[in-house]
Amino acid sequence: MRRIAGLTTLLLLLAVSSPVLAQPLPIGEIQGAADESARRGDWVTFRGVVTAVYEDRNTRGVTYYTLFVQDLPGQEDGDPATSDGIAVFLGRRLPTVGPGAQVLVSGAVTEFYGLTEIDDRDLGLTVEATGVPLPEPVALDPPADMIEQAAAFEALEGMRAVFEDAVVIGPAYEGCGFAVADAGLAVDGLPPRFLRRDDDDPVGQAVPVLWPSDVDCETMPAVKTGDRLGRVTGVVTYNFDQFKLLLDDPDAADVEPSALPALSPLPALQGAQFSLATLNTADTFDAVHDTTDEGEPVPSEDEVAVKRAKLAAGISSLLGCPTLLGVQEVEHEALLLDLAAELAGPCGFTYQVTHRESPDGRGIDNALLSDPRRVVVAEAALRQACSPVPTDVSDPGITCEGGEMPLFGRPPLEVRLAVDGRPLAVFVNHFKSKRGGDEETDLQRLAQARYQAALTAAARAAGSAVVVLGDFNDTEGSDVVRILLEGSDLAPALAGVPDDERYSYNFGGVSELIDGVLVSPDLAAEGLTVGIVHANADFPAAWERATTADLLPRRFSDHDVPWVIVGLPPAPTPTVAAATPTLPPSATPSPAPATATAVPPAGAVAATATAIPLPTPVPAATAMPAAGRSAAGGWMWPMVGGLGVAALAGMGLLLTRRR
Repeated sequence: MRRIAGLTTLLLLLAVSSPVLAQPLPIGEIQGAADESARRGDWVTFRGVVTAVYEDRNTRGVTYYTLFVQDLPGQEDGDPATSDGIAVFLGRRLPTVGPGAQVLVSGAVTEFYGLTEIDDRDLGLTVEATGVPLPEPVALDPPADMIEQAAAFEALEGMRAVFEDAVVIGPAYEGCGFAVADAGLAVDGLPPRFLRRDDDDPVGQAVPVLWPSDVDCETMPAVKTGDRLGRVTGVVTYNFDQFKLLLDDPDAADVEPSALPALSPLPALQGAQFSLATLNTADTFDAVHDTTDEGEPVPSEDEVAVKRAKLAAGISSLLGCPTLLGVQEVEHEALLLDLAAELAGPCGFTYQVTHRESPDGRGIDNALLSDPRRVVVAEAALRQACSPVPTDVSDPGITCEGGEMPLFGRPPLEVRLAVDGRPLAVFVNHFKSKRGGDEETDLQRLAQARYQAALTAAARAAGSAVVVLGDFNDTEGSDVVRILLEGSDLAPALAGVPDDERYSYNFGGVSELIDGVLVSPDLAAEGLTVGIVHANADFPAAWERATTADLLPRRFSDHDVPWVIVGLPPAPTPTVAAATPTLPPSATPSPAPATATAVPPAGAVAATATAIPLPTPVPAATAMPAAGRSAAGGWMWPMVGGLGVAALAGMGLLLTRRR
């Protein structure tokens, strides 16, 4: 790596073949008012002040550097539709210039995945002065509508901007960032919650924030949702299909931590009830590098033990050791056997592990944990398929012909079992992620949804009750989930969770439900109590290593955990009060009678466990037809007497396509 010294000399020498320096232009004339610069490919020269430096490392371990330069005050083009700032890509060359340097830049205009920048090839950059005051930041007030937000930020791309009072709406993540919004959007003292049910939902007021380096962010505060920040300034950039704010003065952020909220654990099972949950365990790997993937996580033995302890705490103390637990992102069966052993004490039994190795390139698999006291597993198999959709999946377990490829990197795990003697087919899924972009991955997820719907139909035709659960990697209003529902008679159990609690993942400050539990009508007819344990998605990634008593059951994954209890609790047995004998008058006053406890209506569930702090406050219950809230925060849908999918549809619970 070449270091070029001297802040007042030519830092990046022009090649002999480079064009002669032209008259400096206002940056706004280079940026233009469109999404892409009209001067793309042109050689331009401009003068400005460096406002920020970004250090970025790719998946191959190569570090790149980018400067952001803005017009000197008074030298702007005066057009509010054109940005006065621009990115200057340095490539691998370590910058020796920082914010406050006045520079003269000459180079070619290019577009990098939506970001207008000056290319590093033959780049000319001369430092003319240092200690120059930075331009005053523009106050941020992004519109909610996504198209309007994109237009507003395009006019600010590369410029300094500020939230005068920001609140964290997306916790610190391992990629060195978090998300904020205007604290003035808070409702009843709670931070704003931006929910994405469908791709076109208006969530533009959520602004992701980048730390100046994604190589070393040890100094980045481990903020959680709800923490307040003071004045947050940064440069507007475009990164991974999103406009983001790159902090230009990270020391100025003043964090005011919010209180740690509390939530009760799941209701205790009663009678013939059984519980099920789905948990993406977020990269549960062992300490051995045994795949060809360069990015395979290889934690230390101590880190493996901490991960296991946190998973065990969450599963036992928050989920109450569910009867059936579908898990995703586990590398090997041995890790689950160790987890089952750790859960044996707090759960009072040792989970049976049903696992099959998948062809996933990173080596992560689906599995099912079941309570052997109540569950008998008959058979299990991965359900792979071939598809004309290009997937780049290699699976030695299947031969595809006619140019087709294996459809799943992580095929659905079908487990045929019986709960208390009742037959049930459970499908554990982990659909294709959106890594690489929505459009690039949509086709594969849609094909996966169609195939899972066909598997569901086959199981239903055989007379089995069915549960389809897992990480669908798509929102509940998406075509993927619509196909899962339309292609079968399943009902979305989590539709009964109130709107502001119905999420399982936080992406860039936007809360989404990408994990699901779908059930067949015969199970829905027994009555469902449903909820989501919010112990993970609102907490910082740094807490994945925290083992103190208050943090052990938090951030054991980056996904929150949907759960369902099937069956209503037994109706309470009426009691007849005994006649009270008449007593003679006494000089000593009798104690006042205790306040009578109202007999709960049939189907009410009382929590018996102690409250455990969790990430989000539980809002007051909202009256809903034919439903009641349990004391533990779950929601009951007493669908009895043959009510199933039709009743769900009648209550507005079936998801409809919104596009």
